[in-house]
Amino acid sequence: MAGRGVFQLRFPVVAASAAVLIFIVSSHVAEASRMMNLCSHTAYPSLCRPLVKRITNPRRATHRTIQALEAKTKLAIADAARFKNGNQAIATCYATLGDAVYNLANAKKSIRKRDVMALNTFLTAAVSDYGVCVEGFIDANQVNTVQNVAVDLRKISSNCLSLSTLI
Repeated sequence: MAGRGVFQLRFPVVAASAAVLIFIVSSHVAEASRMMNLCSHTAYPSLCRPLVKRITNPRRATHRTIQALEAKTKLAIADAARFKNGNQAIATCYATLGDAVYNLANAKKSIRKRDVMALNTFLTAAVSDYGVCVEGFIDANQVNTVQNVAVDLRKISSNCLSLSTLI
């Protein structure tokens, strides 16, 4: 009879432990799923995932992506500044990247104010700024590091705009 008593004591403990383990695993899977779902709404999920890792709130994911875009754009401006003299495509890109930083700063203000319409307007303008930069290189038949960065910035800004529509 002693074995039966031990079974009666162990079974509830094992069952409770299994339930807790299942809950923990399912919450991690659900969190990963929500993150994946955010990025699945974007055109370039592989560029989205590293920026919004562990973020499940679309507003926070959009804000984080704007911050990353702003930082990457400032680096691109510094790179373009070195080559803008004598190269019209880079000079144009330099100017439009400056416009993009302005639009991203206003987008961050809009997200803090919870003004989704203004947020989407400023993000759309930033996407357009990056597009003008990329088109300038295409028109000039140029491929260089500034253009390669501008292409990635355009893709990330497109993702950012997609994330903002989930707010």
